Amino acid sequence: MVSSVQNNSLIPNTKVSQLNIGVLNPPDNFQKVVLYSDAEASQQFKQLNRDVCTLQKKVAFEETKKTPKSVFWIVGSACAVALGFLIKKLIRH
Repeated sequence: MVSSVQNNSLIPNTKVSQLNIGVLNPPDNFQKVVLYSDAEASQQFKQLNRDVCTLQKKVAFEETKKTPKSVFWIVGSACAVALGFLIKKLIRH
């Protein structure tokens, strides 16, 4: 025997919230102002810059990856075949 299934999305008693379009609500509190000295700010910037530069050196493609030897063999053999066809063509003419 099949029983019916209740669909909760069709219940007429649900409240629809009103949209507040164009209404600006003021914040409850403000962020605390933090003052930095020029020396402290420049020291933090230098440290951040140093960290970024060291991470970029670790991630740099040229420093971490080398071209595999198989690529050199394939390119070299393709050049040799092309050179062979060129020499053959020049000999026939």
